[in-house]
Amino acid sequence: MSSIKNKKRRTANRSLIFLLLGLFMMFGPINLGWVDGMGGGFALAVFGLLIAVTGFVSWIIFLKLARRQDAILSGKNLIVHWKYQLEEWQKYTENEYKTDRRGKKILFFIVAAFALFFGVLFFILDPENGIYVLFVMLGLIAIIGLTAILSTRFSYQQNKKYLGEAIISKDGVYLNKQLHVWNIISSHLDSVELISEEDPPEIEFTYSTSGYRNNNTYSARVPVPKGQEAMALHVVEVFNNEVIKRS
Repeated sequence: MSSIKNKKRRTANRSLIFLLLGLFMMFGPINLGWVDGMGGGFALAVFGLLIAVTGFVSWIIFLKLARRQDAILSGKNLIVHWKYQLEEWQKYTENEYKTDRRGKKILFFIVAAFALFFGVLFFILDPENGIYVLFVMLGLIAIIGLTAILSTRFSYQQNKKYLGEAIISKDGVYLNKQLHVWNIISSHLDSVELISEEDPPEIEFTYSTSGYRNNNTYSARVPVPKGQEAMALHVVEVFNNEVIKRS
C-alpha cells in the first residue's frame, strides 16, 4: 500500500507555490520599484492577495487530505483491504457508471430547470437587460452539463484503466485511487449501509460537508468481493456502532 503515490501531497505543494506567487505579487513589484501603486501596482497587489488566499486555503485542505491518505494507506485503523477479480470489477464498473450517470442527469435537469426559469423570468420582466441574464443562465446550464459529462466519463475511464482495490478504515475509504474521507474540514459521515440487491453487493458510504447555506452530500459505493459478504456485514456494523456514533 505504501507504493501508491499521494497526489494530494503533490497538489498541496503546488498550492504552496501559488501562495508564494501571490505574496510576491502583493509586495514585490511595488517594493522593487517595477511599477507605481497608482499605475497598476495596487490592482496587481489585490490580484496577488486573491491568489495568495486561494493558494493558502488549498494548501491547508490538500495537506490535511494528504496526511489522511497517508494514514489510511499505512494501515492505521484498517478494517479491511479488498482486491477484486477482473470479472467482478468490470461488472461493478458498468453498474457504477450507470448509477453515476443517472444521478448526475437528474441533478442537471433540476439545476437547469431553476436556471432557465429565472432566466426567462428576468427576460419577461425586463426584456432589455433580462436578455443578458438569460444568456448567462444558458451558459451556466452548458457548463454544468459539460462538467457532469466529463466527471462521469473520467471516473468511468479510471475504473476501466485500473483493476480495483478498496482500503476501508475508520477514517475513510481509498477506492481505486479515489479518496473519500470524513471528520475533516467540516465533513462528517452520515450513514453506512449494505446494498445487497446490487450485483456485486455494495457498501454505500454517505458523507456530507458543510456549505455556505446547506450541506453537500457525497457517496462512495464499495463493491463486496465474492465470498466476503460476512466481512461486509462486519464493516457496516463497525461503522454504525463505533464511527458514526463517535462523529
